[in-house]
Amino acid sequence: MIPKRISVKLFAADPEAEVDLHKYIRVFHEFIREKKVEGLLIDVADYSHVPEGPGVVLIGHDVDYSIDLNGGRAGLMALAKRIEGGNLADLFDDVVRKCLLAVKAVQEDGSTGMSFSTARLRVQLVDRLAAPNSDEGYASVQPEFEALAGRVFGDGATVERVEGDEPRRVLGAELCANKSDDLDTLLARLER
Repeated sequence: MIPKRISVKLFAADPEAEVDLHKYIRVFHEFIREKKVEGLLIDVADYSHVPEGPGVVLIGHDVDYSIDLNGGRAGLMALAKRIEGGNLADLFDDVVRKCLLAVKAVQEDGSTGMSFSTARLRVQLVDRLAAPNSDEGYASVQPEFEALAGRVFGDGATVERVEGDEPRRVLGAELCANKSDDLDTLLARLER
């Protein structure tokens, strides 16, 4: 199963913190000008008027980055798109790496005041045709989620299914660490 799109979201460290989305418009435009994150970056879209929506999106040809507010939990999401072929493990590693590097770039910028938790991330297969959110669909990718959790978080990592078996939602899981490591440690684990 190779989905057309895969998203990875790293959550804000403080889920109660107020997020000033407008600060990200300048930050994301700077990312485009200075090529601070990977991908062919095109534009920035402001969806701050949408409650629990995509927030501010840095739109790219092959990957989008956003400060996502979906589910009332702010975080930075990387969405790989235009996926054609490959193996799921390599695709997962690539999107997680892009997400972690984007979080690192936001934190190095420092102007947003937002910090991120490195103890949990959400991975979703955004393609209900190739990856239906069903018990069978989840069972087919559960070993890949578990392997990814081990590669990112090391020993003791766990996987929790999200969105139940609601067919209108996308198939996904949250990968949880048994201890919180820094971004560089997580990135180093993904280097092969």
